[in-house]
Amino acid sequence: MNITWSVNKLKVLMRREYWENRGAFRNTPAILSLITISFMLMGLVIKIRFDNEGYTFREAMRLFASQSEAMRGYEVTQSLMALSGFFVFVMSIVIFFYLLGSLYDDRKDKSILFWKSLPASDELTIASKLFSAMFVIPVIFWLFLIATEIIMMGIGGMMVWSADQNPWTLVFGPAEPLKAWGLVLAGWLANSFWMLPVYSWLLLVSSKAPRVPMLFAILPPVILSVLQAWIGFLRTFQLQDNVLGVTSKWIANSPAILAGQITPDGDQGGNVSVSLGMPVTSTFDHAPTLANMLDRLFSQQMLFGLIVAAVFLFAALWFRRRASDG
Repeated sequence: MNITWSVNKLKVLMRREYWENRGAFRNTPAILSLITISFMLMGLVIKIRFDNEGYTFREAMRLFASQSEAMRGYEVTQSLMALSGFFVFVMSIVIFFYLLGSLYDDRKDKSILFWKSLPASDELTIASKLFSAMFVIPVIFWLFLIATEIIMMGIGGMMVWSADQNPWTLVFGPAEPLKAWGLVLAGWLANSFWMLPVYSWLLLVSSKAPRVPMLFAILPPVILSVLQAWIGFLRTFQLQDNVLGVTSKWIANSPAILAGQITPDGDQGGNVSVSLGMPVTSTFDHAPTLANMLDRLFSQQMLFGLIVAAVFLFAALWFRRRASDG
């Protein structure tokens, strides 16, 4: 009964987080979707302006049709996943500022005393904010991503049809949008666990920073990194990994699909290629597969990250319990 009651209270608290932050949670991905679709329409207007006969587009469709069905499906699926990188970038900014203000705002506007008077423990309060960042925000952004790509596929289908090609047999039939959307969602949820040390650090800063939490979130790692680099240089005359270096590599190994690029492919013009994280490290395989996502989550690095996150969360809880109206 106690567990059920706690779960119900957690749901209520997460619902509160959504309604208090629906501008960031809901309106931001909606605006992002409109911008993405607008860019596509602007591109079509420019294309029509300089290629009013449609020759260039027809030639591109002819080259695309000359490829095998498997290759066409691969390229369309990769393109759908590549677009998610834009959404991940904006979503990361939303999560960053949401977590920074999640506990700080209660203390700033003195509403912490009201929330502490309600039958909700500090543990559930912090959990509701952490779970909102880990699950609610990614799922909402994912739904808007799907809606955006469906509209874009519809517009693209009409363009293919205008080039005297069958959009279903040429594009939609070989494509695997469900696979692309499933991998994107899996990558985003896996990234929520991978980023737990960062999320927990932001909650810790939010629970204690006296003012301007962004400075307290950024300056300590920067100062510590500079000191580490300087001490390491004086000791060995070579720069060692510091906090910023470790953090950068951690983000680069993210299980979310972050990178999309065009790779040369002979006379065909190029293929779209996406990867997990930013393939600047060789610690993990960056191919966008479910197995590679799980490889990160069940790694020694993830275990270390969970320990760091647990320390930060415990500290955030400790400061939250001792927070006052001062």
